[in-house]
Amino acid sequence: MPAPHDGGNRNTAASVSTHWAGPLPPPEALDRFNQVIPHGAERILKMAEAEQAHRIAYETDALRAQVVEAKRGQILGASISLLAVAGALVSVWLGAHWAVSVALVGVPLMGLAKAIVDSRSRQS
Repeated sequence: MPAPHDGGNRNTAASVSTHWAGPLPPPEALDRFNQVIPHGAERILKMAEAEQAHRIAYETDALRAQVVEAKRGQILGASISLLAVAGALVSVWLGAHWAVSVALVGVPLMGLAKAIVDSRSRQS
């Protein structure tokens, strides 16, 4: 049943909100940007392209840094292991107790085993 008319004025307001996901708005919105701002759609496209280029450059730099860090770690680990083996050989040559040689070689081997276990646990 309709409400009785009370003779007063009623004002009605409506609000419309538009949302989009991703770097670019839909084509209709781009057309409206062009109407409001000269070459607005082109400016938005350039901004999205610049942001994408920045993101790609940032990720590339991060990957390069990870590769350099991994190589540095491998070189350092190999150097320490070689020094430990050389120390074990020198201790044998000098006639030190056998436990000295085992300790010199055992510590880097345990480090290597730990590195292998850690890398496998990160992969799974």
